[in-house]
Amino acid sequence: MKYLHIFIVAMLTGVLHVSCGNMQELPAILKEHKNKAAFTKLSDGKARLISLFNGKDLTGWYTYTQAYGKNNDVEKAFTVKDGALHFAGEAMGYLCTNDAYKNYYLRLVFRWGEKKYPPRQNAPRDSGILYHFDEAEEDKVWPTSVECQIQENDCGDYYLVGDVALKSPNTTLDGGMQRVVRTENFENPNPEWNTIELICLDNTSEHYVNGHKVNEGYDISVSEGKILLQLEGAEIFYKEIELLPLK
Repeated sequence: MKYLHIFIVAMLTGVLHVSCGNMQELPAILKEHKNKAAFTKLSDGKARLISLFNGKDLTGWYTYTQAYGKNNDVEKAFTVKDGALHFAGEAMGYLCTNDAYKNYYLRLVFRWGEKKYPPRQNAPRDSGILYHFDEAEEDKVWPTSVECQIQENDCGDYYLVGDVALKSPNTTLDGGMQRVVRTENFENPNPEWNTIELICLDNTSEHYVNGHKVNEGYDISVSEGKILLQLEGAEIFYKEIELLPLK
């Protein structure tokens, strides 16, 4: 009986160890974050990972192109191919979430395709994640929002679209849209996959490329809204689009 008791205790300990291990399956950038205490939905166990893309179709998203408007993808610019979102064609537009979000961790994986289209056939491949797009604003190219740039050799830059403002310790350039340049280039060479992660908390955000923090902003003038993925004349694939509420 003594040995049976020890065996049972060991088994229970193992089960508890596995359970605790599962609780630690957080992205590394959240586990090690200096503001982890502010991620209240993680500490109280209420957070649930939201998969924004089911790998099969565009459920939960709508299309918009400059030429044809909302949910009128005449050119079939936005499709699903081999379990990934496939953006292609000459359309200028985006795929946008139906829902708005605030205070979250976002992760997605992308890689470039080979094709480039006019008018950007001679330019670097370009796309982007635009976030905090207000539900009340009309769709257009491009709506007021914060952009995490996805462009060859520029992944992680901020572009402030519309009248958005933020402060950052990193370099800021003024142009048609205000740009904050990322600290370093961690993009993998084409056609390798890349992981982009965002942390959006209240009026702050951080951009990560392949596990490295490359940009951060605070006192951002917008803090919630829809999320869109751009098509700007370059073939690109997106997959594993996941969101975790933080607060």
